[in-house]
Amino acid sequence: MSDVVRRLARYVRANPLAGDTTEGITQWWLGLTPASVERVERALASLQATGLIEAVRALDGRVHYRRVSPDADTDARLDRLIATSTDPKQKR
Repeated sequence: MSDVVRRLARYVRANPLAGDTTEGITQWWLGLTPASVERVERALASLQATGLIEAVRALDGRVHYRRVSPDADTDARLDRLIATSTDPKQKR
């Protein structure tokens, strides 16, 4: 799992009603440069595959991403994802 996935999970856990475009997420949610958009797109696709993030097409045609539901089950799934470590030194 990438650091970007974990950061996105942390953001939507703390801001359950947030929604934005890939570019907005890259810049405003994560504070990354435009060069990171592809990494963010891959992370969003990963979170979509797990059913935690959904893509919604706005009237202007742009795709916005948001958390699927601000419920306790989604909170628990995000908490587990956030707690997952990719550092082999932290695994037992």
